[in-house]
Amino acid sequence: MQIDINDRLAYGISQAVKATSVGRSKLYQEIKAGRLKTFKVGTRTLIATEDLSAWLSDYRSAPPLVGKRSNEDN
Repeated sequence: MQIDINDRLAYGISQAVKATSVGRSKLYQEIKAGRLKTFKVGTRTLIATEDLSAWLSDYRSAPPLVGKRSNEDN
């Protein structure tokens, strides 16, 4: 397998926050709940690109929350 140096293999927490527009606290909640996988390199916590993508895909495929109103109801 050849890796393009322009392809990101992993994100630090701050980079994942910027890339996803999801807050730092929410990312840590998801990590603690086991829904977002991480790994350590030294003291640095990283999220593999494929794990971040899979986590976002899970949210996209999740059914809407009960009790939330859609824009059509307004």
